[in-house]
Amino acid sequence: MTEMTSRSGCGAQAHSVNESHSHSDLAMRISFGLAVPALLAAAHAQAQTATPDVQLPQLQVEGQAERADGPVQGYRAERSSTATRTDTALRDTPQAVVVVPRQVLEDQAVVRLDDALRNVSAVRPGGSGGNRTESYLIRGFRTQNYAIDGTLQNPAAEFVNGFRDLSNIERVEVLKGPASVLYGIGDPGGLINLVTRRPQFTPSGSLTLTGGQFGFVRNEFDITGGLPETGFAARLSGSLTRDEGYREIARRTERVFIAPSIMWQPSDRTRVTVSLTHYDQTGPFDRGLVAQGRQVVVRRDNYYGERWSNGRSIATDFNVRTEHEATDWLTLRQSTRFDWGSAHRYSADPLALSADNRTLTRRATDQDDNSQSVDLLFDGTARFQTGPLRHSTTFGIEYMHAKRSLALYQGTLASIDLLNPVYGAMPGRLALRTVRNDVLDMTSGFLQHQINWNDRLILLAGFRYDNFHQRTVSNNVRTSASDDNIAPRASALYRAWDNVAFFAGWSQSFVPQLGAGANNVGFKPETGEQYEAGIRVDLRPGLTATLAAFSIRRQNVLTADPVNTGFSVQTGTQRSRGIELDVAGEILPGWRVFASAAYLDAVVLADTTYASGRQLTGVPRWSASLWNSYEFQNGPLRGLNLGAGLFAVSGRAGDLNNSYRVGGYTRIDLSASYPVHPNARIQLAVRNLGDVRYIEAPVSRTENYAGSPRTVVASLRLSF
Repeated sequence: MTEMTSRSGCGAQAHSVNESHSHSDLAMRISFGLAVPALLAAAHAQAQTATPDVQLPQLQVEGQAERADGPVQGYRAERSSTATRTDTALRDTPQAVVVVPRQVLEDQAVVRLDDALRNVSAVRPGGSGGNRTESYLIRGFRTQNYAIDGTLQNPAAEFVNGFRDLSNIERVEVLKGPASVLYGIGDPGGLINLVTRRPQFTPSGSLTLTGGQFGFVRNEFDITGGLPETGFAARLSGSLTRDEGYREIARRTERVFIAPSIMWQPSDRTRVTVSLTHYDQTGPFDRGLVAQGRQVVVRRDNYYGERWSNGRSIATDFNVRTEHEATDWLTLRQSTRFDWGSAHRYSADPLALSADNRTLTRRATDQDDNSQSVDLLFDGTARFQTGPLRHSTTFGIEYMHAKRSLALYQGTLASIDLLNPVYGAMPGRLALRTVRNDVLDMTSGFLQHQINWNDRLILLAGFRYDNFHQRTVSNNVRTSASDDNIAPRASALYRAWDNVAFFAGWSQSFVPQLGAGANNVGFKPETGEQYEAGIRVDLRPGLTATLAAFSIRRQNVLTADPVNTGFSVQTGTQRSRGIELDVAGEILPGWRVFASAAYLDAVVLADTTYASGRQLTGVPRWSASLWNSYEFQNGPLRGLNLGAGLFAVSGRAGDLNNSYRVGGYTRIDLSASYPVHPNARIQLAVRNLGDVRYIEAPVSRTENYAGSPRTVVASLRLSF
């Protein structure tokens, strides 16, 4: 059991962070016990009208039928392109995909990607890299990258520097399992794809002013409009955010984000979109809390850095997307993306806990990162019919060039007392430790074919060929590796009834590994393989549930070389298997629900350092979420929206050695909003209503990120 303490007027007292652990486990087990029979019983529910399997995304204005890159009405998305790179009905997609629409983000008052993904089964925060970035555990495996509008961020960078702002995000989508057949480099657990808001011809705009506890202030804006007679439309989204935080002496975090975009639609067959995003983020460098023995028991607001410990990230990306309907059966697309980023940190880094179990040794770090990448993608979709079979073939070629440079200086720094931290230490002389440059070039081609027979049977198969060359120069030592990889995929969906479909699939993933072993031979790519089966049920019009079971094996994992200290070898194998449930939609007019639950068994199978059977870091056995909102449809309270959510997570291993654990927790969030004017809505949100003390993301013994205390935020949204 993991414990932490919290300060109060009467002093510090210890509190359990998993007081309701047994209750949350019981609730989640019951939910799974009811899920399967409930879904099968729905097989005889009233049939729903079938949606065509693949449709060309129409160049439509806001307010018309949903398309894969457009807004969602309510909580249940009907279409997505993340799983197939074509505008496909989700009910016809033979793989588990979850879409979190913007309406969910607004009802929950979400501004962090972490909070948006909390709604998705088997997805957990994986740590912030010292308050610099986001990382996630998807189906048990860590990923530190994501895609925006179907294009992965710089794969040569260790992670995406900076927290992704959601002001220009239309929907957050998660494709479960390997996605290498369409996206190339990718972790085996899944892919996060952020779909941005597109320019619209119909003028509209909004300004949201938000303030809350711990000095939180955020101003968010979005405006769009166009001239249909010229074919031009534009959109400008952005935000200014400041957060003082609840941690001791920690400096404020500030973020500026802006995202302009322009669309040119010269005809109903052609659309060109040019977009740019830029952000500038500063904040304290913070690795979180430290484990003592088998637990994390220190106060959640303890800070083990210094007043001067901070970081800054600046990034810009530029995108051009062209879509052209060449004929009635052929659609061509081209996407070009450039990005530039830099990050600097001057920080106090935790090292290890001394034998007295309270003195934390530290060192000072001065690090500069710079990264650039370019991605060129050309793809197309051909549609044709042979007898009763409808075919859709997607093909493409892609070239990617990415690089990263790093300069790392380190020096001595005085230790700090975990229980009574005293600040004011200054670093000793910093010495240059590492100068490193990584370059990755990749040329790829992919082919995917989908067959639809009478809207009952859908077969999908494809493969991707990647040729990559990577070069690393680290402290004047040069290593390089070149290799090829073929990532296949095959899946099928059978619609037993109009509202019930069964699906199954097999897919593989790969990730090139930079660097080399003690023999100076470059590492092979890390690979993953998944088997998945599931059922998707329309429980009633506008309400869908998806239940999926899976098994993933991850191989060629880098582990410590048992013979040559400081080097790595590729002998690691890990496995994750489980079952997950996602439900989204409207139960009754005005009553919407977005819910999830997952059971995972994620362990080490083979490793030179960690014993077989060890649990993977930060992966809970059980997790669940349930968000309900109700909007009054009539009477004097018409327009009042009340929301309540429950987020439950079981205990987790804190590191791969399983040397400590963090406890489970159940957190409750509330929200209420009301239209005080046709163009104005006020909202009040409470996060962590019970002020539960818990660890949100364990990473290692000296890096554990605590969940925020009870926080109240209020906002005013003005729209036209």
